[in-house]
Amino acid sequence: MTFVFIYNILLIILYSFTSTFTLNLYLKNKQPIFLLLLFLMVIFICDNVIVYMTEFINSFATEYNQTFMTAPFLKTIIFICCNFAYLAIINTISGRPFKNYQFVWLFLIGLWMLAIPFSQNSALKVWLYYLPNQLFLIYLGCYALYQLRIDPLSALAKKYLRFIGWLSIGFGVAILLEDTFVIFNIDQYSDIVFKINNRNVSEDIYTIILSIAIIYFCNRDFPLSVLEKDAAKLEENQSDEPVLLAPFCDAYQLTQREREVLSLLLECKTNQDIANELFLSIGTVKTHIHNIFVKLEVNKRAEVFVSYQLFSQQQTEHLAR
Repeated sequence: MTFVFIYNILLIILYSFTSTFTLNLYLKNKQPIFLLLLFLMVIFICDNVIVYMTEFINSFATEYNQTFMTAPFLKTIIFICCNFAYLAIINTISGRPFKNYQFVWLFLIGLWMLAIPFSQNSALKVWLYYLPNQLFLIYLGCYALYQLRIDPLSALAKKYLRFIGWLSIGFGVAILLEDTFVIFNIDQYSDIVFKINNRNVSEDIYTIILSIAIIYFCNRDFPLSVLEKDAAKLEENQSDEPVLLAPFCDAYQLTQREREVLSLLLECKTNQDIANELFLSIGTVKTHIHNIFVKLEVNKRAEVFVSYQLFSQQQTEHLAR
């Protein structure tokens, strides 16, 4: 029981930490994707708290399981909200609106989960209750992968659609298989003995991987995507770049080769791209970048871009006077 207690606490900490990340970015950027991710994390927290209570509070477990077999409104709401969040996240990443048939599917899944409990108590009844949700998760994976074929998407969007697609398909199957084994072989639904295992380990692993991926996206990929958009704005003003880049390099006493590397850095080129374009080795490129960092007194690429932007603003204000 100690292990289960620690496991639950760690899960809640992970979900809460991820929620904080997404909330912070939503407040800063006001982008819907972060609000959806926050909503998903809140659902994970609520679901895990309920499962946790069924594992440690016998009276709650008895009442919850009895209610689940007759009118599982709480679990149904969690499933519907979770399915909606998954679908909304995929649509947001791919830039597609909700389709009417998708709302119909969500409604039918909810209706199915509310209708099934009216049948006689049995393992099959519980299995049929969970079945449409696992099938919908597999559908979401296929739907995410399908977006890669029909839409012109950014590299970042393709990366996460592919990740979500294969992850959802794989764990949709794993969750279904685990449910099948546990419901028909471990849980007990007789009038004498009534015992339900409300935790699905495969589902926990799925949510853990999603949480880590969200943290990585918020901390690494999203800032880089912002830089790429800013770099695109710079390219729209190419006529000003030579005028601003030269004095910037002069101000920091950059060598000719460092100027060439800096120009490509501002275009968000990778080390390999810079090496290929300037016909240099990766080691030489890293040395030049290190020297640029030292002269600009920065530690990361993002700070180089910020320094150049600030210098450009100062020059623009100076010329306007």
